[in-house]
Amino acid sequence: MSDLVDTYEKKYPETLVVMRNKIEQCFHKMTLDEKRLIILASSTARVIDATEKDAIDITVEQFARECDLKVSSAYKQLEVASKKLLNRSFFYKNERGKRVGVNWVIRAIYDDGYTSICFPNEVLFMFKKFDDNNPFTKYKKEEVLKLKGEYSIDLYHLAKKYEGMKIFQITLEDYRLELRLPKSYDRINNLKSRVLEPAIKEINEKTEINISYENVKRGRTVMGLKFTVEAKPTKRKGLEDSNQNNEDRDIPPLTVKQIDRFAPLLANYAPFGSYAPSGKSTQEVISWLHTQLGDEAFLKTHKKHLLAVGYTFPKQKS
Repeated sequence: MSDLVDTYEKKYPETLVVMRNKIEQCFHKMTLDEKRLIILASSTARVIDATEKDAIDITVEQFARECDLKVSSAYKQLEVASKKLLNRSFFYKNERGKRVGVNWVIRAIYDDGYTSICFPNEVLFMFKKFDDNNPFTKYKKEEVLKLKGEYSIDLYHLAKKYEGMKIFQITLEDYRLELRLPKSYDRINNLKSRVLEPAIKEINEKTEINISYENVKRGRTVMGLKFTVEAKPTKRKGLEDSNQNNEDRDIPPLTVKQIDRFAPLLANYAPFGSYAPSGKSTQEVISWLHTQLGDEAFLKTHKKHLLAVGYTFPKQKS
């Protein structure tokens, strides 16, 4: 990896997982607890701008709390995951086309009650640097860490990667490669009953998105899968009551603070996706929305979308 690569750093809060798509493809062979440990540690490493010398500490209490585990079992799970990570590696091609092997972790210390991990520069680069040449996907940490199925995290990331498109297709071969599935899942019935459907059921029950799928056939043979990804309604407590009887009201001009708040929410709201400029990154859509949200006609056209992502009308004076 060259220091001359034109990248820029995006700052996101620690509550978000920001995962380079290449990383997610690299860690499919990890156990569920290793993936959880990477998710937790990557967010911290990004926020503190960690170097190889900086140890990322994850306590048993944090691991249990964020992953919805019993503390009594989290001790052993965290110990085993940190030890397994020491033996994990991946490969990439450098600027000269040479294949380079990298360990995920330089060193890991497990003591009673916490693990301490140091990552190499190549891994930290992927944790912290994002641009058009290094595509990434972001989602709330609390959503993905709810998942307990063996393949649920992988499918969730795949769905979030394509959420803005709402519908995407993938061949069975690519799906197996994407999730690094063993040959026992070459049969479509095994793939659906043991990998796909349990993951979809858990994601739909526990997260903020719904996933459905249908077969893509050539004749009678299933060649691929077509997924539909939709965001669940984001109604807050009391929101429906506060906005009722406002069908005929126009949204008044938004303040700068409101525009800053609602531009990212709209950009990540799947039902709005078809109205956004096509072929643009999320950040480009957010920038576009900063100009559109100041337009009265735009506010009138997309009132229902703004209400769906949390806009509430100001109280009317009596």
